[in-house]
Order: sequence, then structure tokens, then C-alpha cells
Amino acid sequence: MSEKETVTTEQVTVRRAPKFLTFMVTGIILGILAALILTFALPNESEFTLTQIFGFMLLITGTVGGTLGLIFALIVDRYFSRHVTQATAEKIAVTKD
Repeated sequence: MSEKETVTTEQVTVRRAPKFLTFMVTGIILGILAALILTFALPNESEFTLTQIFGFMLLITGTVGGTLGLIFALIVDRYFSRHVTQATAEKIAVTKD
């Protein structure tokens, strides 16, 4: 059996894009750290325990951190969308005769 190769070339657009999930998770982690710092930095003069205060802060700062991470990813994506390059791609198809 012989193999036959066909090569086709094509112009493609290459663009870098950020991983949105990574930015969001990083924002959430920073929000968790902020909640931890705020829980112990602020005086506890309320009827809530430190665990409850940490939970409230976690809901707020985790959500805000994730949202800010996604907004930052959109800004980075917008920046990289301006910097596109053209490249030549070759597709090699091998068929058996």
C-alpha cells in the first residue's frame, strides 16, 4: 500500500486570549484573603460570631473579587485583540491508496 500526501496552505489569524476562569479564581482567592483580613482587623462589637462575620465578608469580597477578576480579563482580552498576527498554516493529509 502506498501513502499519498496532500499539502494545503492557508492564511490564519493568530490572537492571544486570556483564560477567564483563571482570572476569576484569582479574584475569588484575593477576595477570600481580604475577607480573612477584614474579619480580624475590624472590632467585633456585634452579636455575630467571628465565623458568621467571616462568612458574610466571604460572600461579599468573594463575589466582588471574582467580578473584578473577570473585568480585568476582559480588559486584557481587549488589549490582545488589537495585537493580531497573520500566519501561514499547512495542513498535511495522508491517504492510503
